[in-house]
Amino acid sequence: MTCALSLVIPVLAAAQQRPNPISSAGAPSVTSSQLPPTSTQLIQQGKSLYRAVRLKEALDKFEEALRLEDSPAGQSNLRDEALGLAAVTAFRLNNQSQARKYFELRAALTDQKTSVKAFCYYRIALTYWREVHELVVRNGTIENDRLVVSRRTKDRAEIEQLIAGGLNSVDLTIRLVEAYPEAYNIRNLLYAESALVEPDPEKSNSLRLLSIEALNRSIELTEQAALAGKKTEVADFGQPTVRIAQFSRTPDEDALVIDPMSRLIEGGFPTKRSQPVFPPLRAPKTEAGSTTQPTSTIETPGTAAPSFLKVEVLISTAGEVAFASLVEGRSELGPAAILAARGWRFEPARLNGRPVQISGVITFDTKPAKGR
Repeated sequence: MTCALSLVIPVLAAAQQRPNPISSAGAPSVTSSQLPPTSTQLIQQGKSLYRAVRLKEALDKFEEALRLEDSPAGQSNLRDEALGLAAVTAFRLNNQSQARKYFELRAALTDQKTSVKAFCYYRIALTYWREVHELVVRNGTIENDRLVVSRRTKDRAEIEQLIAGGLNSVDLTIRLVEAYPEAYNIRNLLYAESALVEPDPEKSNSLRLLSIEALNRSIELTEQAALAGKKTEVADFGQPTVRIAQFSRTPDEDALVIDPMSRLIEGGFPTKRSQPVFPPLRAPKTEAGSTTQPTSTIETPGTAAPSFLKVEVLISTAGEVAFASLVEGRSELGPAAILAARGWRFEPARLNGRPVQISGVITFDTKPAKGR
């Protein structure tokens, strides 16, 4: 009998220690795992997703945290962090208007630091330039040794409006922090795009001079920062950059594609070019006995319709491709074009003896000429 009781008592004791799922009022108890996540938890989840390059999911987490921080109980420091993370993530997703909105909200926070405000306005200017740049690339073709941009009124009006917004944001940045090299470089790039789309040669040249003036100031401030121990090795569009309209695809084209900005620099020309290997045609499966002829949904070499892909590249001061992105063309052919662009190498560029990056476009033809 004693043995039987010794077996039953521990079981009863364990049962008494288990939490009762029903409270005394008859309502289910809530465990910590069932509670909705806090802003802090959402931000941490978003950061993990961001590091895993799951950017859309990360942005969803940051935006959910922002909705919580909109409440009266929200903490300003968490809202500041969530806005900054949401803005940078939207930028990486190439949603420039959304990124701009979050940077503007962050800059407008009560008691926001001057340095953070300046950073936000600089990044706002960067979003404007990214939109301008893509419009110019998509609408631009090389004719008679110069870039000609589509004369569609809608596109021209949008480009001019975006340039004005970007220049205004640069001015706001510099009013807060005068020695801001990245802001001067974006001013340089905005004027460079403006010079490319301006049909009047004299006005275009004047805009190009403004671009060079801003670029020289960016170089000067970048060198001062380096002397102060703030040198960065990261190649991005905040570093002094010369905007070249388009790179020649073959050595034979070197003398044909003449860009006014390329005449001002030493080097900057391709020394190694790689051509993309596009995926083979794949015919869809057909039902047994079907008379339907298989067709391809991908235009590749050998198909009737011509197709061009434009890949934007940023060339580091070492002459390597630091950034490549498809800005025009069939998305399914993009990976092959980007891979080829990353294989290009350039003679390092210098402006007045100082190293500079180069931004430009490589155009790939899916039906290259024989022997290329």
